[in-house]
Amino acid sequence: MNKKIFISVFQAMPNIGSENHVGCYIINRLLKEEHDIYLFTPLVNRNAIKDYYSNNYPNNLNFIEVNYPLLLKIFKPNPYKYTQYISSILWELYLSKYIKQNNQKFDLYYQINPSSWWAYNGLIKNSYPTLIGPLMGFRFPRKGLWKYLRIKSKIFELIRLSILKSPYALINKRRIVKSDCHVLIDGEINIFNIDEYTNTSHTLSLDFSTSQRVEPKIPKVILAGRLVDTKGYSIALECLSKITKEFTVDIYGEGPAEQYISNLIKEYKLEPKVDIKGKINRSDFMKKMLNANVLIAPYIRENASLLVAESLYNSLPVVTISETGPANVCDFFNPGLYRISHGYKDELIDNMAKDVTYFIDNFISMDPKPSGNFGDDVVKKINEILGVI
Repeated sequence: MNKKIFISVFQAMPNIGSENHVGCYIINRLLKEEHDIYLFTPLVNRNAIKDYYSNNYPNNLNFIEVNYPLLLKIFKPNPYKYTQYISSILWELYLSKYIKQNNQKFDLYYQINPSSWWAYNGLIKNSYPTLIGPLMGFRFPRKGLWKYLRIKSKIFELIRLSILKSPYALINKRRIVKSDCHVLIDGEINIFNIDEYTNTSHTLSLDFSTSQRVEPKIPKVILAGRLVDTKGYSIALECLSKITKEFTVDIYGEGPAEQYISNLIKEYKLEPKVDIKGKINRSDFMKKMLNANVLIAPYIRENASLLVAESLYNSLPVVTISETGPANVCDFFNPGLYRISHGYKDELIDNMAKDVTYFIDNFISMDPKPSGNFGDDVVKKINEILGVI
């Protein structure tokens, strides 16, 4: 007998950003388990998910009708706008009201959002049994990396700091601890230091390529992600300017900082080596990974990184920075596929240049062996709660 699962998810747009991808991935995995899924999600997600499944719509996927109250009509959920921090709180209040008034019985209430601390409170104490997570920790720019952010980003990071570390967020965290909810932690059990919570890997069970890697004639470095300064393009370009060997750099992505990045390329005299390719689809990008030496992921603020996981799954080595989300992702894979650069300021740049040089000099092709399986961890926990063998 299929179990009826109520899923609340704030971000689940297919193929748009890591957090959206996680939400969409979990939904898709549970649909394959043949549970009856009832999605309570913003209209923008609902429309995107329907389009995603348009050619093969699952018969066990259902949407709960959403009627935005006035404030949510003004602050519509949008992962690309700063107003999402307001709409997230409004969504929690809307979800809480819906649950209290709902008469339909579900076998499980599940709140997915990895980093929306406010949304969890919509289910706590209003439903049972309840699963929340994977929860991510509060991750802010590491000491020594702030100087690479432009003034607008510094102001925004301080605003994030005040919101995420606000008394409300800390109270909400205590509510989670005191509740009877089952909790998934995303690779960082130390957030709560509660052994009963299930610690999942940062990695997704991706359909990674099994094609043979082909060494490029000239060593190739890849940078990718939204073109924003929090992705650390300034760190990567400064690092690459220190390397005198022959190599080329392909940058994939689009975003508001494209001109800023172009100016840095000129400043570091890297124009002959660097090519901004723009945004390409995921399958084409996977092919590019097979013909490159290394991906640099010097992300200044990132909870995890789907891109890093995909790179490692495709046996493309990664160089990243210590004490960051991508570094935690790397820890789930065999050590020969990554190097984590330590230090601050000039020391960090020098160490990163050495790490990148190692992969420029050595084209690595090995079988990726992740130590965790995100999808299996989530399904196992849900089946445990549901009593499904």
